[in-house]
Amino acid sequence: MQVSYDDGDDITGKRVVLNIGNQTIDTVLQSDGLIEVELNNNDALTGNVDLYLKAGETTPTKSFAVQIGNLDPIDTLSGVQGRCNMLGFDCGTVDGVMGKKTRIGVKEFQYEHDLDGIPGPKTKAKLQQVFGS
Repeated sequence: MQVSYDDGDDITGKRVVLNIGNQTIDTVLQSDGLIEVELNNNDALTGNVDLYLKAGETTPTKSFAVQIGNLDPIDTLSGVQGRCNMLGFDCGTVDGVMGKKTRIGVKEFQYEHDLDGIPGPKTKAKLQQVFGS
């Protein structure tokens, strides 16, 4: 999992608590915002994340429900669709088909990031930068 601010502000040193399955990971974020967790086959696929953005907080600043899932590789259309959907750019069903919803979702992502054209290398690179791998 990767934690980051939308505006790119530094997340280094912020406390985060991830509860997933029977695991609780209480850590301080490094500059990349990555939290790696090895899941067991019988672990739940849902959990929650608590962010403590101010030093010494005992109540989380923000809490989020999380769901573990699988994304196809970024070099596939279904991988582009999945990442766009997760970022709030509705591509509809993740099916690898360049339908109307996918075109609209991708164009909205491209517009927000000053890109244009088909979901080619520049769009995929930006998706990877914004979403993570």
